[in-house]
Amino acid sequence: MDKRQRIIFTMLELVVKQGVYATPMSQVAKEANVAVGTIYHYFDNKQEILEEIYKMINQDYGVVLMANLPDTDFKTQFEAICLNLFNYYIGNPLAFKFMEFVAVPPLMPKELVEAVREYTAGLRDFFQKGIDEDHLRNDVELRLLMQTASGCITSAVKLKEMGAIELSEKEIKQVTEMAWDCVRKH
Repeated sequence: MDKRQRIIFTMLELVVKQGVYATPMSQVAKEANVAVGTIYHYFDNKQEILEEIYKMINQDYGVVLMANLPDTDFKTQFEAICLNLFNYYIGNPLAFKFMEFVAVPPLMPKELVEAVREYTAGLRDFFQKGIDEDHLRNDVELRLLMQTASGCITSAVKLKEMGAIELSEKEIKQVTEMAWDCVRKH
C-alpha cells in the first residue's frame, strides 16, 4: 500500500471510530506512518480525503451491487442486488459505517453527491426498467423507491453490526423479500 492509500485508509478507520471532528491530521499522519506534510502533498485538507473516501466507496458499491446478477426474472435479480448490498456492507464494515455516519450532509457537498451518481447508474437503470416493465411501483419518485429498498437492507446490517440479531440465511432472505414487498407494484 502506497502512502496515499495508507492516508486514505487510516482516515477511514479513524473517522469511523472517533468521528470527523475528533480526528486530527496529526493522528492520521502518526497512524499512517507518514509526516503531516506528506498528507498535504497528496491532499489539500481533511475534507478532500473524506471526499476521496466517499468517491471510492460509491465506485465500489456501484460495481458490486450489479455483479453476478442471475439471467432470470426481475424479482430474482432484485433479490440478488439486495443480497449483494447486504454482503458488501457486512464484508466492509468501515465502508458501511462511513456511509451511514460520515457521508451525510453537510459533510458531503451536494455537488459531490450528484457527481458520484454516475457510479450507480446501472442500479438506477435497473430500477427504472422495473418501473417501465410494471414490476415496481410507478407512483413514487425513483430515488425514494431506491432508498426504501436500500433502507430495508441497511437496517438489517445495522442490527447485525450492533449484535442485536445474528441473521440466518433464512432471515436474510426474508429481509430481501421485505425490501421487494416495499417497492413492488401491487
